[in-house]
Amino acid sequence: MASSSLRPILPLVLVLCMATVFAIRAHSDQMAMYWGWHINNLAGAALKATCETNHFTHVSIAFLSNFGNGRPPRPDFGTSCDAESGGCRSLAEDIAACQRLGVKMLLSIGGFDVNNYTLVSAEEAHRLAAHIYDVYLSGYGIDGPLGKVKLDGIDFYVNDASTYDYWDVLAQDLKQLDGGMILTASQGCNHTAGKADMPLYRALKTGLFNKVWPRYHGHPCTYQPWDSAAFAVSVQNWATEFSEMDFYLGLIANPSYFEERWIHPNELLGALAEARQYRNYKGVMLWNRHWDVKFFEDGNGRAPYSDLIYPIIKASSTFAAF
Repeated sequence: MASSSLRPILPLVLVLCMATVFAIRAHSDQMAMYWGWHINNLAGAALKATCETNHFTHVSIAFLSNFGNGRPPRPDFGTSCDAESGGCRSLAEDIAACQRLGVKMLLSIGGFDVNNYTLVSAEEAHRLAAHIYDVYLSGYGIDGPLGKVKLDGIDFYVNDASTYDYWDVLAQDLKQLDGGMILTASQGCNHTAGKADMPLYRALKTGLFNKVWPRYHGHPCTYQPWDSAAFAVSVQNWATEFSEMDFYLGLIANPSYFEERWIHPNELLGALAEARQYRNYKGVMLWNRHWDVKFFEDGNGRAPYSDLIYPIIKASSTFAAF
């Protein structure tokens, strides 16, 4: 009698279990985008227009790139505006428009040239954290290089040749100033092979970062469909070592970018299938909007790279858990 009374219940339990698994995996991946730096920002790559594509959940403005070793922080946000003369303050309106659209706006610190930034002491990290918070995050109404803004967080974009410096101290200070700010990190995808050579390792191990988007270009761990073993190992390393963080694939948006390995849209599903095995995988971060738009303007495709891959990224990964 007891077993017969369970029969109507068992199918329902199975359905609920399957529905739970389905709900966990049936999500849409996200896209994030870098914007700025010293290259020309094309008309179609304007900050507000970038957000109005409705493709991106996060946009990281690059870079605050001159600091440390006694140097005052100085940004370079691209040739569309001159930060030193105050010409980037008009971006405050674009930033506010992006935030109204629900896009999280980040300031990216660091950059490509490791000679432009360093932190030689904890005291320098303290001072930099205070400067970043006051000028870019506090909402105090300071008319800084981006005008009067209250950004949503900070992205650590650290050159692979950098050292540990005091990135962990900087992260701790920032979170103490505002526990709700978003902290993200970009590092070369090959660095988890040896923790000793990973500049952001100590900072990431603080547990304060929300998202990590290692760069899967310009390294042996870049996805190659004919030999994806190194890519698979790197993805596993990042997704499991930092399992408490959202994990994104950092990709380039144009094959012309320094001839680094670019993933064709037709190849992207293979890379995503590998990443979607991990529950903390959330999407891709693209470098950068200029090259994204230039991809189309140079006649490489019928639309910017982000437009072409958007349907692929947003496609459900329902069966990845089975």
